[in-house]
Amino acid sequence: MGPAYLRAVQSHIPEATLVFDHFHVIKLFNEKLTKLCRDLQREAENGLGNPVLRDIRWLLLKHPGNLDDTRNKRQRLAEALNLNEPWPRPII
Repeated sequence: MGPAYLRAVQSHIPEATLVFDHFHVIKLFNEKLTKLCRDLQREAENGLGNPVLRDIRWLLLKHPGNLDDTRNKRQRLAEALNLNEPWPRPII
């Protein structure tokens, strides 16, 4: 639901209870996840060749208990999550 819709409902029908449907919640989540994956891919120094970033969407959505240790998926997930941590910047 867009912010204009939410404001309109709150201003014209203040007693209304706002309910978000499953479809739109999942749609917004998928859009944000796609943007995150694309941003991580762009920010990585060797984005296209970095094995951590390949299938990052699958790694983020997969239950950690179901990741296969023999294929280093747990390690790849940890590396992908570490990419989100800020780099230390020198004080000049």
